[in-house]
Amino acid sequence: MRNYSDILAQAIIESGLKLQKIAEIIEKNTGSRPTIEYLSRLKNGRIPPAGDKLNEALAVAVGIDPLDLKVAAYREKIPGDVLEKLKEQLGTA
Repeated sequence: MRNYSDILAQAIIESGLKLQKIAEIIEKNTGSRPTIEYLSRLKNGRIPPAGDKLNEALAVAVGIDPLDLKVAAYREKIPGDVLEKLKEQLGTA
């Protein structure tokens, strides 16, 4: 499984868009504009994954399935013990 920042970084590269343009697209679609520095930190894994609203806007901006980005974000945000318990309950441990 690829992590959140890897998915985001690859999607940004494949989109051919600069972070400035991605921020503009997000602002157009949501009314709020993330800073280029924030987007860079997300892309490089220097900060935890963004929330659902920004992940949806990011995914749309770079042309990937929003659910892929959100799943990767949740996988990293869920504490390890909780994630293991969920896997046990789902029979995937």
